[in-house]
Amino acid sequence: MLVGDGGTHSLEGLTASRHPVDTGTVLPPLAKRTAALLFATIFAVVAASARADDQPPNTFKGHGLSFSYPGSWIEIPATFETQIGTPLWTESIGPTPPVTPPAPADPSQPQPSPTPQPTATHLALVTLAAYHISVALTPRNIGRFKRNIAATVAQIAAQTHGQVESGPIRVNLARLPGYRFRLTVQLTDGTTIQSRIVFVFRKKTEYFLNCEYPQNDPSAAEIESGCDQVTQSFRLGS
Repeated sequence: MLVGDGGTHSLEGLTASRHPVDTGTVLPPLAKRTAALLFATIFAVVAASARADDQPPNTFKGHGLSFSYPGSWIEIPATFETQIGTPLWTESIGPTPPVTPPAPADPSQPQPSPTPQPTATHLALVTLAAYHISVALTPRNIGRFKRNIAATVAQIAAQTHGQVESGPIRVNLARLPGYRFRLTVQLTDGTTIQSRIVFVFRKKTEYFLNCEYPQNDPSAAEIESGCDQVTQSFRLGS
């Protein structure tokens, strides 16, 4: 993926003043953070291929928060085409990747143990991460940064030869204020990725959620539903 630095301006340079923010000279570090977490590729997954849509939901508890997600999903170690910035932590979950069955063997020869391999290079998954920022964002002042955040997301989309499909849309997760966007971007190998991203803030902590899947991927509806489950069940305290 061709994602740039997002510019040299940063929210780190802001102070909690009452003066209007000049969006032409100030961009929050969301460009770096989003570039670090958008558009994951598979690193290593070893999981059973069995699926059970009627399983009870899983619950994640850690990092001072909790949320539920589909019972058939697994934790997915993932790496990223562009890693800029250092999150406090990152968690990725998603459907069990499809596997390629082993080629038919000669029945007259001893049968090796099956070693199915994931078929997907770009996984459909949900990633949640947290970052520290120097300015406390609250329900009272977050509107001041709406244009900054929107400009940053638009910049990311342009750098990845994509576009912002919708947003910024004001949201709250566990009473934390933030904004939601939908993006379409293109990776360096030509893969088109659909992504729903959400930024919410707990004073000086930024939570970043990315729900992504390759365009026309059969798991799109499952990711959208699972993303809804994560956002609706997101709670502080674990």
